[in-house]
Amino acid sequence: MPKKPTLKARKIRDGKWVVNVPPNLSKTGKRWRPEFPSEARANAEIRRILGHVNKHGVDSTRLTASQSVDARAALKILEGANLEGERELTLTEAADQYVKHLKRLRHSHTVAEALADSIKYRTDRRGKEWSYGQTQEMKSVMYGPLPNPRAKEHQRKKEAGFLHLFGSRDIDSVTEEEITNFLEKHHGSSTSKNKRAMRLNRALRQIAPVFNHAQRRGWLQKNPVAFLSYKDTNTETEVLSISTFNRAAELIQGDEYRDLAAGISILMWAGLRPSELMGSADKPPLLWNQIILKPQGVHTKPYIDVKDVNAKGSEGRLVNMEPNLVSWLETIPSSERVGAVFSRNEFGTKYRRFRNALGVAGKSDIFRHSFGTYHFHHFESLEKTMNQMGHSNRRTFEKHYKRYNPEEDSAFLYWQIVPEGSTVPEVVQLAAS
Repeated sequence: MPKKPTLKARKIRDGKWVVNVPPNLSKTGKRWRPEFPSEARANAEIRRILGHVNKHGVDSTRLTASQSVDARAALKILEGANLEGERELTLTEAADQYVKHLKRLRHSHTVAEALADSIKYRTDRRGKEWSYGQTQEMKSVMYGPLPNPRAKEHQRKKEAGFLHLFGSRDIDSVTEEEITNFLEKHHGSSTSKNKRAMRLNRALRQIAPVFNHAQRRGWLQKNPVAFLSYKDTNTETEVLSISTFNRAAELIQGDEYRDLAAGISILMWAGLRPSELMGSADKPPLLWNQIILKPQGVHTKPYIDVKDVNAKGSEGRLVNMEPNLVSWLETIPSSERVGAVFSRNEFGTKYRRFRNALGVAGKSDIFRHSFGTYHFHHFESLEKTMNQMGHSNRRTFEKHYKRYNPEEDSAFLYWQIVPEGSTVPEVVQLAAS
């Protein structure tokens, strides 16, 4: 039978008493020498230690009065949490989870930090800076929208920006419900169901990559955007009728809009994006020397050389011109075919007036969409039309252009629209060759 441990109080300097507690009885596992103001207090501690050992054994942990109070309070918190069946309701489990939490905080990242790292990673991977449009969309969602297109950066509505609400938060603390509420509050208001879906998708397109990046970095336990899906816009491509194209032809032959004829005809019959023709904040406008009306050598058909610096995604292409477009461009005197064909700075205001007069205000890609539809349904070559338009996504192309059913012979009449006094009797034969 093992010998029962014994402890004795010993008087030391200044009338104090000390108890020498060996490692096997110490609460720290090391020799312990607590001091007491009186012998009675020292003996009381001896009785407490020995009583605990007699009851629980020498390997049990002995708590001080304050530790006991803390332990009882912690147990009360666990009992009140009603977590039965979800996690083990023990102090050990609670302490373990809390330590893990503290370690995560030590290595945690805020939403703002994750956004910056995500942008840097995606920029480095692409090997080029973001376009002006992409940057503005990101700023609108993350930092708040501008009240109008000409507003300055300091005028952004910061309270509607994602970073205003979550920027300083640990990214692992943001929940799916919080993101959903943000999207609905700041991007879900629109009288049009389709516009609402497009606005929600635009915002989610900026937010989701940040959390996906954080997950790949190991900064998230649970990705809050994992189950957030993009809304189905179900948009049918709007295509201008032949009568509207004839009206556009009348306008650009009139005195008010005659100087827009080259640019408008390129938009209508070459399928260029407005930014590829007019330029943008980070792209130059198309120049007249990029329009080859009389090609020589390998290229026998007139074409437009959309260079890398003009094209969306920095991938240039050669756009073949059909005879009717050539006839429109030849109405421009050769002496005027210098510099930019149609710069936004020079013609932007008049171009907006033209669109209002034609009834297509707010439909920035209506000419391109019409070109894609009529080109595909006339030439019946998906690959050829996609190459002309610089389109790389087959699924998107088919959704917007292939499924559309033009009325009667509009896909033929589209290529017959020429300036007054001109005729292109062999449009179909030339175009198909």
